[in-house]
Amino acid sequence: MDPDSLSRRLLGSVSRDFFRPLSRPSAAIYIDCADRIADIAGDWGRIPHTDAIALVRETLASHPEILLAEDEGASLRDARQRAGQLFNRLCDAGWLEDQQLGLHERWTLVSPGLRPLLRLLRELAEEEIAELTTFADTVRGVCETLERPEVLHPAFRTTDELRATVTDLNSRLESAVIQLHGVEKLISIFDQRQRASESPAETLRLLYAEFGTGQHMVCYDALRRNGLLPRLQVARTKVADLRDQALVKERLAEGFAAHYGWHPDEAYSRAERALRDLERRLASIRLVADAIDARMAGFNRLSQQRYSYQTELRGRRPEIVKSYCDAINAAHTGSKLASFRDTAPDFTPMVPEMRCFYGVESLARTRRVRAAADLSFGGGDGPRDDEDDTLQALKERQRLALTPQRAARLVARLLDEVAASIGTETIKSASIDDVLDLLATAAYDHATMADGRVLRWAADGPRRLDGLEPGAIPMDEQSDWTIERFTLTRQA
Repeated sequence: MDPDSLSRRLLGSVSRDFFRPLSRPSAAIYIDCADRIADIAGDWGRIPHTDAIALVRETLASHPEILLAEDEGASLRDARQRAGQLFNRLCDAGWLEDQQLGLHERWTLVSPGLRPLLRLLRELAEEEIAELTTFADTVRGVCETLERPEVLHPAFRTTDELRATVTDLNSRLESAVIQLHGVEKLISIFDQRQRASESPAETLRLLYAEFGTGQHMVCYDALRRNGLLPRLQVARTKVADLRDQALVKERLAEGFAAHYGWHPDEAYSRAERALRDLERRLASIRLVADAIDARMAGFNRLSQQRYSYQTELRGRRPEIVKSYCDAINAAHTGSKLASFRDTAPDFTPMVPEMRCFYGVESLARTRRVRAAADLSFGGGDGPRDDEDDTLQALKERQRLALTPQRAARLVARLLDEVAASIGTETIKSASIDDVLDLLATAAYDHATMADGRVLRWAADGPRRLDGLEPGAIPMDEQSDWTIERFTLTRQA
């Protein structure tokens, strides 16, 4: 198992029984008990043991329809004993802690892991997300910060200022993305309500009155109408340029190392990850916004289909027509349509002209089937020269493509053992194919050989340190081309 995986870090913080109460049939009792005890305990995080047992008893009484298991006190008649069994299960799961300080002093402590779990459960149960009103302020503040020319410039900012700015931007963007996902939740709630609407009037009220003025429209207006999406794209481009500058990453890594006490290598890795996360979060806001647009369009289609079903298929008028037809069938059972030729009509239709189809004419018309389209490519009648030219063009494109396999062949030919290195000042390229092989080694870092072995290498050069001074980077002649100097190191 990966030591940095979420499961290993989670199971290192909580026990394996921590989530067991949520999977029991009596999960509602556990959730309500934990919620009431944590609410009464407040920030102090503890209440007397007798008060905790009393709260468990009250919660049990409020759920008489739930059947308890044997280990939860199903066979016990005394309510206090059943409450004691439920309290023990809460302690076994690690939601509560039982603290005995003396013979007459016993306390119940709220576990540190219970509070984030309750916060998550409350967010899942929340139908109104008030924080959406601050979404526009959060995104606008991020854009204004990144629009400053010197905000992440290593020459104008200290290492600690760079670290604080990147950390703050990531935190604010993470909050904004969470708020956007809250918008999806609100729209899904409207979907559920619309599917359960009982009348056309309710369907229209949900669509035009409630959905059009809901809190989800705050985020939509902020992104689409106030021009934040183009500003976010400009900010993302700026961060992408900074992410490729070695000096920015080095200065940011120094700030991480000084603030957190990390090793320089780990600090550099964290700096690269922080800049990459910043760019990803700036891009993800537009992706989530597109997903919200798709959900809003889906809700509009659902509302139209629901209204059509309620008015045309399940409305009052189809029922009236059906009842009228049933009455005619009952009154004229056994009669023929020809006998009604001279009978006066029951009513006169309010249309200029009407025609009723009966007999063979009332049957569905035969659907004409279109002839199949000819999708063949010439049917073999084309000239042979065209096929040869196309094949030759494909071969030429394949020859010029930068693939991991051609890079691996060059590394295997130049470096015959692990940890061996060679620079472009030593490599001599005699043709354009050799230059493409060399460029492929800089584009990839591993490849699978024909025998199944995985070959790995790394390309590094002076640009990492002298990126801000392109004139200081040495150049090497390769065939008729000039490329920046870099070094290849075989790793596996």
